[in-house]
Amino acid sequence: RRRLRSGHGEQLQRRPAPGHRLRAQRRGQAGAPPRDLRRPDALRAVAAGVRDWGLIGQGQAVRALATALERGRLSHAYLLVGPPHVGKGTLALRLAQALNCLASVQERPCLACRQCRRIEGRLHADLHLLTVEPPHREIRIAQVRELERALALKPFEGRVRVAIVDPADAMNLEAQNAFLKTLEEPPPDTVLVLVTAREAALLPTIRSRCRRTALGTAPVDELARALAGHGLSTDEAERIARWSEGRPGLALSLAGDSELRRQREEEVDRAMSLAQMPLPRRLALAEELAQLLSANDRGREEGAPPAPAAPFGERLWRVLDVWQSVWRDVLLTAMGEDAGLVHRERVEEMRALAAQVPPHQVAAFLRALWDARRYLEENVSPRLVLEDMLLTAPQAAATVV
Repeated sequence: RRRLRSGHGEQLQRRPAPGHRLRAQRRGQAGAPPRDLRRPDALRAVAAGVRDWGLIGQGQAVRALATALERGRLSHAYLLVGPPHVGKGTLALRLAQALNCLASVQERPCLACRQCRRIEGRLHADLHLLTVEPPHREIRIAQVRELERALALKPFEGRVRVAIVDPADAMNLEAQNAFLKTLEEPPPDTVLVLVTAREAALLPTIRSRCRRTALGTAPVDELARALAGHGLSTDEAERIARWSEGRPGLALSLAGDSELRRQREEEVDRAMSLAQMPLPRRLALAEELAQLLSANDRGREEGAPPAPAAPFGERLWRVLDVWQSVWRDVLLTAMGEDAGLVHRERVEEMRALAAQVPPHQVAAFLRALWDARRYLEENVSPRLVLEDMLLTAPQAAATVV
């Protein structure tokens, strides 16, 4: 096995990593990410007193990487797996910063040196972000070839080239097979990081050549404490932590965007209205939701900083996530289990709704929500999938169809 030696003497075991769309960030590119809760200084404030690279609730994963860095035993291919919005992409950036940081090895990443700042802004010449490029929905073999050409060069600005593949499960079969060559013959001075919420979508040969690091949801109380440390009231921080169901990325987005919180409240109202919704309105709603997929594909927010593209269907996934949490609360309320409610502040409304619909209909709808996402990821017709899902939604006895 080849070994990579950094500028400070530590050794890194050489392993390969997978392929995605290469976006070598050009030096001198203007514009940095806007100051918000996702900036390093904000993250340090949110995670005050926590050394875990500014991530919330991911101490085990961070400590594993930090220990490997200090001992010079880092792999050349990492697979970061876990649910959406738990910090996988942030951890990938932190690893890139740690590998190139100018601080002592025990203090990496410092998040303050020039190397760390340029990586945070996606401006570093040795940081490569491979992702889906609209209007495409997958990572193609041409992107893998471009990555291979870029990684054949020596590091230009830092010690180590880092390629982040996010989401790695977006690679089509042809791209995955092509990338196996890079895994089997890894370029020197390179670390590759795959990020995925769908590990099973990757070929076994790719997974076996990466060191797996699992991330999970953060404890709600720990997340609430971190949010309260950023100026939110205790009640507001606790409510947002519950709404995010322990996903720090989602919690930070909600905490920093009052409009996003308002939209979520409206989506909760719509989810609770499904039981009284007549059939024609359900079919029209299916068409509205299907349009979210095409809207997602048309591009990202104008003026946004260079970053991995949002996963296919992200806007629709947010809607389905809210619906799932609402109807899970209804089912728990029907069973008399109020303690674990995501929307605890609306428990009386949940009880009233639970009294109108049979529990078996709620359970069937929760299964339909889960199946809908799986079918959409497999490119089944969105309108048909969403119509079928909404026809399965619970129906109050007095609803006229």
